[in-house]
Amino acid sequence: MKITKYLLLIVLFGLFGIFGYVYYLTFTPHGRLNWGQAVFLKMTVNDSVSEIAYRLKKMTVIERSHLIDQMPINLEGLSVDTLKITSDSLTTYIFKSKNFDKNSPVVIYYHGGAFVLPWTNLSVSYATRLARLYNGIVVSVDYRVAPEYPFPIPNNDCYATFLWTISNIENWGGNPKKIIVAGESAGATFASLVSIKAKEENLANIKYQILECPAIYSPLETTAYQNFKIGYYLQEPEMKYGLQSYLPNTADLTNPLAFPFYSDNLSNMPPSYIVTSEFDPLKDTGKNFAEKLKNANVPIIHKEMKGMIHSIPGPFNEKDREDLYKEIRTESQKYLN
Repeated sequence: MKITKYLLLIVLFGLFGIFGYVYYLTFTPHGRLNWGQAVFLKMTVNDSVSEIAYRLKKMTVIERSHLIDQMPINLEGLSVDTLKITSDSLTTYIFKSKNFDKNSPVVIYYHGGAFVLPWTNLSVSYATRLARLYNGIVVSVDYRVAPEYPFPIPNNDCYATFLWTISNIENWGGNPKKIIVAGESAGATFASLVSIKAKEENLANIKYQILECPAIYSPLETTAYQNFKIGYYLQEPEMKYGLQSYLPNTADLTNPLAFPFYSDNLSNMPPSYIVTSEFDPLKDTGKNFAEKLKNANVPIIHKEMKGMIHSIPGPFNEKDREDLYKEIRTESQKYLN
């Protein structure tokens, strides 16, 4: 009996030690991290903040596409078609729920990746989440990325995907007049640029946009960037590398075709849901864009995810992501009928 009691005490002290350590990890100079994000950071952030950028510079596009191969893919309940939709072989994926609702929107999803990562397993996870969320169709594009293909090539690829979708998606049972554009990080930048260009060309197919942790303009001078550029997952060396790769001509940093913040007319943009994370160096760009859309009388919801880092990564916050996207679905459906 004494041995059993000692073992129980050891286990209890061990658990208290683990909980205490995790609790300690949540404290930062700028507030409290969510415990799952704090643990994820401890598991992933390397002491050498320049390592990821250095690796990216040495990789080919194909090598970069395998950067997140360890992330599992779950295609249960979905069908997937892979197509080449342009003369220069732009690859597009069509995810369709096997519980397809004919009244569901068609989501065009643009993946993130600091303008330099192509389609990865993380991209698949976003596309499949959206297809299941709406019991619908998601069109996703493996747009060409920098530095091999800088601005405006990826932008043109993203818009070409929109044009192809509204001309062809009826072949899959989708409604080309009920489009949502969605993206995270750099993908959110492209999603909003597509909305702006479609509006300028009098194409009213886009009914809603979902922008998660967007890079709406260069963040380098913002308060959030200065606070969170080191040690919070999305770090300064890869951000600068991505930005310089996407826009090698610095004059384009304020080009409205490269960053949506500089558009001189945001009126009549589709209703929008903008997600920012409290500990994200890009936070201020999304917040400022939400304010600019609101001032243009665009219906807008801006939600800041407290305690979270860029795009809520890691295995410990899946419930937070699920709840967030259920809320986004509820809000978007107000504009889809």
